[in-house]
Amino acid sequence: MNTCSTSLTPTGRLVARMTGFLSGASFPAFALCTLVFYQFFITVMAFAPPAHGVWGDFLEDFRMRCFTYDPKGGWMQLSSVWVMLAEPLPLQAILFFIWRTPLQELWQTRRRALAPLAGAALALVGAIALSLLGLGRTQAKQTELPFPADRLRSELPMPSFSLINQDGQPVALSDFKGRVVLVTAVYSTCTTTCPMMLTKIRTVLDQLSPAERSDMAVVAFSLNPEADTGELRSITSKIYGMKAPQFHFVNGVPADVNAVLDKLNVARSRDEKSGQIQHSNLFFLLDREGRIAYRLSMSQTEQSWLISALRVLLTEKSL
Repeated sequence: MNTCSTSLTPTGRLVARMTGFLSGASFPAFALCTLVFYQFFITVMAFAPPAHGVWGDFLEDFRMRCFTYDPKGGWMQLSSVWVMLAEPLPLQAILFFIWRTPLQELWQTRRRALAPLAGAALALVGAIALSLLGLGRTQAKQTELPFPADRLRSELPMPSFSLINQDGQPVALSDFKGRVVLVTAVYSTCTTTCPMMLTKIRTVLDQLSPAERSDMAVVAFSLNPEADTGELRSITSKIYGMKAPQFHFVNGVPADVNAVLDKLNVARSRDEKSGQIQHSNLFFLLDREGRIAYRLSMSQTEQSWLISALRVLLTEKSL
């Protein structure tokens, strides 16, 4: 009599296990544990006391990237912390709603099965944290490329403008004749890259000597001229510890502001649902004659060149 083997192949057994994992309570329990451990990790990164060594460097770098942390002032943007902590909540609610019956059964009859699932979730979050630590150390060890001052140098015209700063004072391009100017474009309610750009500017200003700072200015054009009121721009300036006559967050008639941004080729578009503005992240460095000498992005390398580029221009004399 011929018999057929009913045993599954290794691939079949793997598929059967994965199907059982995804259709039962194990998957949502694992996912929920992972999200809870992620929230715990973010809480630790936000509120752990300052430290030294590898852990301290990692903690500071993480806070600067994710929470707009200012290492000099010791403050950070708590709204970013709450956003990162709240992001998993909708997914957690969905997981519990869809798998609530098997989850309740697991809790009532097989509670011990949660231990290995929680352990796997903790291991996953820990592995991700360690990978971030390793990435940060690798980036720190990379040799910084020298600033190619001559190769990047340009003499492009800066569009003229006459706008109003955060204090209600008129500001025009001609006001900065003979000084070096750092130009960028941000908006007050931005929660993504604008805080990083403003923090970078604050850091660069802190690295310059008082004499160097007195010989330069920063002009930030509003990317949201219809909504960036003087009050909002003033609050933003104060948050980052910058004020006139060093720092000018300018706005005006939307058509005039947008015309300058268009001439500078600052790409931007508004998400109609969220109201957020997607935009290019650029720094324009003007020499003492008001010409665009350097155009740098927010890439890791070009950020490191910003202070060098400023000092190249600050050492030059007016014609």
